[in-house]
Amino acid sequence: MLTKFETYYNKGEFGSIELTLNRIDEALKYINFDEKKLGKIIHIAGTNGKGSTAYFIHQAALKNGYKSVLYTSPHIERINERIVLNNMPVNIELFDNCFENLKPVIEKFHLTFFEGLTLTAFQIFQKFSPDISVIETGLGGTFDATNVLNNKIPVITTISQDHSNYLGKSIYKIVDEKMNIIKNNKNVYIGKNQKFIIDYIREKHSEKNLFFIYDTDISNNLPAPYNYNLELAGTVAKNELGIKINPHEKYELPPCRMEKIGRFILDGAHNPNGIINLIKNIKKVDTAIISSTKDRNISKSIHILSQKIKNIIVCEIPDNERSIDIDTLLLENVIKIKDPINAVYKSLELSDKNDILICGSLYLCGFLRKKIRENFV
Repeated sequence: MLTKFETYYNKGEFGSIELTLNRIDEALKYINFDEKKLGKIIHIAGTNGKGSTAYFIHQAALKNGYKSVLYTSPHIERINERIVLNNMPVNIELFDNCFENLKPVIEKFHLTFFEGLTLTAFQIFQKFSPDISVIETGLGGTFDATNVLNNKIPVITTISQDHSNYLGKSIYKIVDEKMNIIKNNKNVYIGKNQKFIIDYIREKHSEKNLFFIYDTDISNNLPAPYNYNLELAGTVAKNELGIKINPHEKYELPPCRMEKIGRFILDGAHNPNGIINLIKNIKKVDTAIISSTKDRNISKSIHILSQKIKNIIVCEIPDNERSIDIDTLLLENVIKIKDPINAVYKSLELSDKNDILICGSLYLCGFLRKKIRENFV
């Protein structure tokens, strides 16, 4: 069942994207939003690792007695998962009521889906009055709706080429796009990145206090790159919150990050860099199901997968206006099956008793996660 928010935005999340902060900024002023009521704000941008880094910081804050909120995207199964209060998705009734109250404002300023969601989240957060707010960007950095926040702790995770339709193909332009969340804040935290990216950031932002993650010192059982994301989260938590991540405590990964359900491994790795890290961590997998949005290089991701996985099934993402159209893809040595459920049946036929990987998109993983629990486990 759709929420009132989703029913209102029936054109979909990416039905309209305009690169400006003016609308969301004016709407927040109109409702007298005060970012000071969000407590200490940790703002996270990057290509890969945003979700897990945000998740780890949120968990660390709660383990140490802080009142914390978390804003992430996309959701896996239900939209309220994006707005988290003390590790619990916001109650649907509260979410709908807040949206109903804000609907006139959303219409007045013609807010897009993500702007309307951000307005709703920030209104819920300021009423909750947390000690710490962990906020993940949705797309890019410069004109992401969350970048209306000014006084914050900027955190940049791993950067690589992604969303080329929106952010451009130059890796340096993408770095600049992510780094534009910094604003006038002094301390900046940078996750594990290639040396040329680190050198570029050092040179361009030499006036900032830059904290880099090179290798992980935290002893944990998380696979790469999640161990590096935990190290990044730990550095932020130690320096900014005065708390230390205990390597002996269990830190959960978000859903669809190396998540095992029966024989299925679900991981939202959605670009070549993410796929490279993913295949390092899988064993006894000879069949993969993959899909992607149109703005990503699925051909390259499939090429990387094929180095380790024999059977690759390409499908579409249901009810997603940005999904690839498999009929237009010029791909060799893959099996094309439009419907993800039929792709799962085919994977079971091909894989004998080995595990099956589902990857390429969190939207795909989210759709199949529920179906697998209900029908294939």
